[in-house]
This record gives sequence, C-alpha cells and structure tokens, in this order.
Amino acid sequence: MLGKRRVYCLIIVFLALFSVASPSWANTELKQAERFVDVTDDHWAKNEIDFLANEQIINGYLVGQTSEFRPARPVTRAEAAKMIVSALGQTEWEDENLPFEDIPEKHWARGWIARAVQLGVMGGDGTANFRPNDSLSRAEMSIVLVNAFSLASKGAAVEEAAIFEDTEGHWALRHINRLYYHGIANGRDGKFFPKDAISRAEFATLLARTMNDQFRLPEPDLIEQGKTNVQGIVTASLLNVRQSPSTTSTVVGKLSKGQVVNVYDINGYWAKIAYNDQFAYVYKVYLKLQNVSGSPIDGRIIVVDAGHGGKDPGSLSNGANEKDVVLEVAKLLKGKLEKAGATVVMTRETDVYPTLQDRVDIAKNNYAEMFVSIHTNSATNTSAKGAEVYYDSSTNPNAEESKKLAQYIQEEIVRMANMVDRGVKNSGLYVLRNNSVTSVLVELGFISNAEDRAKLTSAEYQNIYAEAIYQGIVKYYTSQ
Repeated sequence: MLGKRRVYCLIIVFLALFSVASPSWANTELKQAERFVDVTDDHWAKNEIDFLANEQIINGYLVGQTSEFRPARPVTRAEAAKMIVSALGQTEWEDENLPFEDIPEKHWARGWIARAVQLGVMGGDGTANFRPNDSLSRAEMSIVLVNAFSLASKGAAVEEAAIFEDTEGHWALRHINRLYYHGIANGRDGKFFPKDAISRAEFATLLARTMNDQFRLPEPDLIEQGKTNVQGIVTASLLNVRQSPSTTSTVVGKLSKGQVVNVYDINGYWAKIAYNDQFAYVYKVYLKLQNVSGSPIDGRIIVVDAGHGGKDPGSLSNGANEKDVVLEVAKLLKGKLEKAGATVVMTRETDVYPTLQDRVDIAKNNYAEMFVSIHTNSATNTSAKGAEVYYDSSTNPNAEESKKLAQYIQEEIVRMANMVDRGVKNSGLYVLRNNSVTSVLVELGFISNAEDRAKLTSAEYQNIYAEAIYQGIVKYYTSQ
C-alpha cells in the first residue's frame, strides 16, 4: 500500500497558476526548504524559479513530504497553455467544439487549451491534433511568449537578420530575435537550438524575464548590432529628422542632400535611422533607398500604371489600341520586378478605367517609392515615331530623381528596342505633378506610325519594352 501511495504521488501532474507579478516579491520569498529540494541555492535558475513559485505560477511534484521542481524536465504544450492563459488573467473555457482529436473531454488541460486557442496564443500542429503531452520547443516558446505578452517589435529590418547561426531563414526568426532584443533570450555559443525542447528551468527563466524587467539581460545596442541591408540617400535640400514617426514629432536634427543613412526599418512613409547614436525617423519620400547587397530592387515598392483602360481606349490606329498594348507591357514588367524581389502595385490588371486621381491615390495609399506610367504616343503626322519619357519639375519634389530615372529608361528602350530617341521631357502631366515620389511617364512609341506600331503590337517587342523599363529601374537603383 505504501508503494502504491508513492506511485500516486509521483504521477501528480504539473500545475501552474498565474497571478500579476508583485514588484516586492523578494520581500515575501519563502525559505528554500519550503520550496523545491532539487533547486539548490547555487542553481543557475534559482531566483527565477523562486519568483514564479512565490507568485503561485508554478507548483512542483509532491514526493512524500517534499516538493521537487525537476528543472531539467521538458515543459509540455498543455502545461504551457495553462500557464500562459493564466498569465493573461483568463480562466478555462469550456469549448465543446474544441477541434483537437487528442484532447478528450476529461483531459485536465482541455479548458486551458481551448482558451489559449481562442486568444490566438497557441494552436494545433496543422492537423487535428494539439499534442498536449509533447514538449514545447524553443521556437514554439518564442512564438507563445511574444504573442501572449505582445512584445513590441524593435524594427522589421533588425528582426529579419539572424542573430543565431541556426536560425537563418527559420519560420520563427522574428520572434526569436524579438526575445533577444528584449533581453529575454540570448542562446548559447552563438546558437538558439530552436528545435530543442525547453526545460522547466529554462522556461521559468524566460517567463520570469518576460514578466519582470529585473530579471532581463542587458538589451543589445540596436544601433551597433541591428543589421540592415538598406541605405538611404537624401534627395531633399534639407530633411527633418524627427524623434518619432509623425509630422508633429519633435525635430531633433536635419540631413542635407546627398547624405547617406542606414535604414533600420520602414513603416509606411517613415524610415527609421540612426542619428546621434539614437534611433530617429525621416520621411522616406525624400530618401533614395538602396540595398547594400543582393537584388537592387528587393523590397522596393513600385507602382506600375498601365495607362487608359475600360471606357478610355487611348490612342487607336489600324485596329490597335493603346490600352491593350500598355497593359501587356505593364504585366510583363510586373513579373520581372517581382522576380527580383520588388513589391509591385498595379493601378489596373484588367480592362478597367481608374481615374488619374485614382492612380495617384493608389501610389500614396501603398507607400510607393516609385511610380512608372506606361503609354503609347500618337500623332496626325504618321511619320512621327520614337520613344520618349516624361518627368515633372513643377510640383514633384523628386524632380531630379525622376529625371534620372527617365534618362535610364529612355536609354534602355532606345537601345534594346532600336527606337528613335526623342529624349526625356519635362511636363506637368497629372500623374507626375501630383505624385511626390520618383515618377515617370513612358511613351513607348507612336501607335500611329506603321514601324512603331508593328513593334508595339508584337509579343516579342512587348517583352523587350518591359525588359528595357526593368533595366532602367535597376540602373536607377544602382546609381549614386
């Protein structure tokens, strides 16, 4: 009978109760003898385990008259669900429709798991199972802690660069990096071991650090360690540097035209930079963004505008119409840009008619960094032929950059499509003068000219036109 009682004691499940952390926890610390016999005074996680136990976050395994924490034992997914849900001040949720086949109605953690799923903190394994008794991996732990405690981002550009050699390209990279930059996890020997099960001692340590700043590691110097692949060249005469990403934020300095800054993150129209050893923000419209390595257009937001469309056919000649030609070229250009990593926004991809203001609004609403409008020309004199590219200097603040882009595109079209060179021209066309980013309008050729029209309506040449515009854009982004 005594043997059976001991067995029953040994199989008591791990229980976890969460309460709000008290800043004076140390003043009510229980004696170690009343805690866990297997967590000695010199145990590396003693303080964090004491903190969680003192807050009634964890209870150990009762063995006879003593309690064991079993710090090396992995934390299960069911245990983690209970702890995290309680941490959020929530209770069990009796969800009769819990979709996991491996969570029977009598499972001790069913209500906690249901609540964790409802809160979006945890989920299944992509099948009909939750795997409640499986250990929680270190990668899964990073997802759970970041989501449950809403740990703020330190910047997308920073979080995309692997800190640990075994997390490059890992699905949990951003969450792992967020724990690192918040002083919660620092790995071991340059590795994070994302697939490994996390022990109870490790989980206690990371949980305590997440809950209470006094346990956190020194936060890394983001300016020194934050990696970025993007630099910005100032295109305005003077560019305000602001304390936060808002036009009403305090101006902390100014940048001059031609200055180069490292960009740590981009949020909407705001670029996060390092200024006087602090993070600050500038309006990205006045930066020419360039990648330090890799594809020069990777990540760039480029609007491709196929002119006319729908009720507006554009120029017509001998059965050819402008709206169809430019749409084909635009779609081919989109494919080339996206293959190189750009984010491409089309003003239209079918035979519809966005107004001129619609096209401008699409660029602004998508935080565009470049606007390229594609058209064909027409003239009553059928001998007129050749390509030309327009930019605007009347109101567009990036007139100089627009002119550069126009020149690169014009050069490539003339060279690759063997077009007559009509040059680049300054004109206050609506979609150019009402945009503030680098903007051009490309006239591929004259649909009214037989020689040009033969090229414009040729699938081969439509691809050549798209490639020429693409190459012009690449040259723009690789030039100083």
